[in-house]
Amino acid sequence: MKKSLVLVLLLCLAMVVFAGGAAEQTTVKAETVSAAPKLAAQQIYKEGLLKAAQGQSSFITTTAHRLDSTVNEPMVSLMWNGDLKPLLAESYEMQENGKVWIMHIRKNAKWHDGVDVTAADVIFSYSAYANPRVASRWTGKAQSILGFADIASGKTDTLAGVTAIDDKTVRIELSVAMPLWMKLEQTFLVIFPNHLLGKVPADKLVAQDYWKNRVGTGPFKWAEYKPDQYIRLVRNENYYLGAPIFQELVYVIFGDVPSQLNALASGQIHTTSYESNTITPQEAATYEAMPNISVVTMSKGAPAFLTLNLNRKDWADKRVRQALNYAIDVPTIVNAIYPGAIAAPTLFPQSWTWADDLNDYAYNPEKAKALLKEAGWTTRDVDFVYYHTDDLTKNLLVAIQQYLKAVGVNLVLRQVDPAYLTSFYTTNEFDMAFGGNGMGLDPVTAENLITTGELLAMHYSNPTLDALMKQGKALASQAERAPIYKQATKILNEETPKVCLWYDIRNLGFNDKVVGPKQHWAEQGTIYFNQPIYNEIEKWYIVE
Repeated sequence: MKKSLVLVLLLCLAMVVFAGGAAEQTTVKAETVSAAPKLAAQQIYKEGLLKAAQGQSSFITTTAHRLDSTVNEPMVSLMWNGDLKPLLAESYEMQENGKVWIMHIRKNAKWHDGVDVTAADVIFSYSAYANPRVASRWTGKAQSILGFADIASGKTDTLAGVTAIDDKTVRIELSVAMPLWMKLEQTFLVIFPNHLLGKVPADKLVAQDYWKNRVGTGPFKWAEYKPDQYIRLVRNENYYLGAPIFQELVYVIFGDVPSQLNALASGQIHTTSYESNTITPQEAATYEAMPNISVVTMSKGAPAFLTLNLNRKDWADKRVRQALNYAIDVPTIVNAIYPGAIAAPTLFPQSWTWADDLNDYAYNPEKAKALLKEAGWTTRDVDFVYYHTDDLTKNLLVAIQQYLKAVGVNLVLRQVDPAYLTSFYTTNEFDMAFGGNGMGLDPVTAENLITTGELLAMHYSNPTLDALMKQGKALASQAERAPIYKQATKILNEETPKVCLWYDIRNLGFNDKVVGPKQHWAEQGTIYFNQPIYNEIEKWYIVE
C-alpha cells in the first residue's frame, strides 16, 4: 500500500516539475534601480488579484485586505517592519496599562465623497465587527472591547466600550487590560462610512452593493469595477498623507494561476497575488531568470489544514481527527511536492509557542485504522471542498486523498467558487475543506479558528483554551506569554480541531521596474496578511 502512495506522490511531483521547468537553485539578482531613478511617464501599477476578492465584504474574506489598505483603512496600521503607523488616527494614547485607549482622528481625514471622518464611523465599524448578525470572520478582533457580550447576546447593536469624547476623539475601553491590543486586534478593524452603511440592518451589511463600489478614506478612490476582469482605482489627490505617485492602481482579476503568471512574464502586471501558490518552489528559478523579474520567498505565516464541521458526529470524535493525522504522511508529501514548507505540529507557526512534547503524528496507517474502528467510523464519501486553482495545491490534495482512502476515508474533491465556500461554512451541509489562515503576526490571530462561538471554529469549544488565549493576549512580554501558549499548543495538538498539515511558503513575483512592493515584502519576511505592505503606497513609483 505504501509503495502505491509513494508512486502517486512521484507522479504529482512530475506534474509540478513539468509545469514549472524546475531548477535547483535560485540566484538573487542585484538591485538595478539607481540612486536617482528616472520615473516612467505612466504611473499605472497593476497587481494580480484572485476572484475571491472581487465584490466581497471585508467582514467575511481575508482577500479584501488589499482594498482595506488602499481604499478603506484602519485607525492605525501595522507596518512591514512590525511598527505601528497612525493612519485615520493621527495619534493615540494608552491608559490603565492598555485597558483604555484614546484615539484622535485627523482633522483633515475625509471620505472620498467629501464627508468628514468622525467618531460615529469608528463606533459603527467596531460594533459591526462585533455583531453576530453581521457574521464577520473577524468578530474575534472586537471581543476584547467592553460590551461585546451584550452585542453577542442581542441586547444591543452598539459596543458600550466605544464612545465619542467629541467628533474627532474616540475612547475605547476593553474588558481587561491588553497592552498589545493596538497591534494584534485594532489593525484588523477597518473603518467604514456610517453615513452610508449605518442604517443598514446588520444581517444585510455583507450583501450591500457598497463592496462593489466602495467609498473609503485611503490613498486611492474607486473608479471602475469589471467583474472577473479588474478593479481600477485612481489616486486620491486630497489624501491626508499626500497624493500618491501612482496615477492609477489596477487590481487585475485572474481565475487561474497560469494566466496570472503569463501576465507577470509579459509585463501586464507588476506583482502576483500572495493568497495562493502562484510560483511554485520548482518554478522560482525560472521566473527569477527572466529579465526585470524578481522572486521573493516568504514564510506565509500560516498553517495549511483540513477544516471539519465538528457539528457532525464522526468529526466531533477526536479519535477520528487523530486518525486523520496518523493517516497522512506529511513529511513525504512536503519533500516530494512542496519543498520549503514545514510539517506543522500545531496551528501556531511561532516556534516559541510550541510545547516540547507535542505529538508529531508520525505516519502510522495501522494506528489510524485502529482509531477509526474504535470510534465506530463507517466508510463513507466525504464531500471535500476547496477553491484553489493552482496545480501545486491540486497535487497536494490528490496526495492527501490517496493517503486517506488507504484507511477508509474517501474524499470526493470538489472545487468551488470562493464566495460559495465562505457561505457554506454557515450551513450544516459543510463536511470538510482545505483551509489556511495567516497568523504570522502572533498566535492571537488564530482566535477566529479555535475560540468558542467563532464562525471558523466550526463548533469547536474548549473553555480552558479560551481562557488561555484571553490570558495570553493580556500580557506584553513574550517570556510571560510563552508558557501560556505552550499549554494551548498541547490542547490543540491533542484535540486537533483542525488537522494541521504544513506551514506554507509563498514565492511572490515582482517586476523590478516598480519600487516599493518587492522591498516591503522582502523586509517583512513573514506575511502578516498584506496589511503592512500598502501603508506607504503613496511613495511607490515606476521607473523607466
